[in-house]
Amino acid sequence: MKVFKFFLCFCLFFLVGELIIRIDLKYDLLNNKPGIIEVKIEASELKNNVEQGNFIPNSNQTRILIIGDSYIHGGGISSEDKFSKKLSVLLKEDALILDVSRPSNSTLDNYNSFIFYQEKFKPHFVFWAYNFNDILYTLPIVASYKKTEKTKLPPKRINKKKNNLKKYVSQLYSFSELTRYLSSNLQKQLKFKGIVIPLGEFYQLTQKTYLESNEKWRDTKKKLDRVSQICKKNQSQFILYRMPEFNLLNHSSLFTIVDNEILSYINKNDDIVYYNGIKDFENEVASKFMLSKYDGHPNELAHLRIAKKIAAHINREKNNR
Repeated sequence: MKVFKFFLCFCLFFLVGELIIRIDLKYDLLNNKPGIIEVKIEASELKNNVEQGNFIPNSNQTRILIIGDSYIHGGGISSEDKFSKKLSVLLKEDALILDVSRPSNSTLDNYNSFIFYQEKFKPHFVFWAYNFNDILYTLPIVASYKKTEKTKLPPKRINKKKNNLKKYVSQLYSFSELTRYLSSNLQKQLKFKGIVIPLGEFYQLTQKTYLESNEKWRDTKKKLDRVSQICKKNQSQFILYRMPEFNLLNHSSLFTIVDNEILSYINKNDDIVYYNGIKDFENEVASKFMLSKYDGHPNELAHLRIAKKIAAHINREKNNR
């Protein structure tokens, strides 16, 4: 009898919880709905001119190409507070900045953007804001490198296909929104405290993906090599900036394997200027620079700090020329 009552209580809890979560998804009664970040490159007259082949380089300009995902694009903050706008202010009138970063970009998306825009824009500096999870969709799905590099149209964001595990999890979540809610929030709470359970995407990325045996990491290095080779040939400088997870600034040890593997690669490539962004925020309180305790995006203060760092670097390089 006790077992039967427990079963009934569990079913009642599950059904009521499922109902509350589904109502919340529609009406956001719990104020949990995430902000929507538009997935496109910001329009600009400069970008249009470059894409249409109407851009004419000027010897008095310092041209800077910015690629990356929503972390550097400015997801969740005002457009005027984003990295590229602050960098433009800091470098003043002689800097021409083409920002083709785009939310949800993968390594392949960023590589395609570089290939397309660098030839037309002829940048002196290429700034790639690298996010550790960009590696998930680095492998080409259909196009070869040669086809990718010869395209005449601005690159579209690739379709992101789910692996078998993700498909299974998505199917489970589609059956129960309560399961999705509880699982997601439990993992967020634990991760914010520096605890990662040995399953899920974050664990795979930080513990398994950045190993030499992983095809995605090997392919990522090939793409970075190609970018550095093109930059060297064009006498432009390739700056690779490793973006932190800003809600986890106080738990940098979670990324030890990732950072060690990236640094090991960088030490073998003298043509890449590398900055581990975590070091720019050492001994800082995460809440000062994060958008949310459950979100890794940087706020406007973090964008400004990164802009100051890169502006100082570019000014030094200009003075040394």
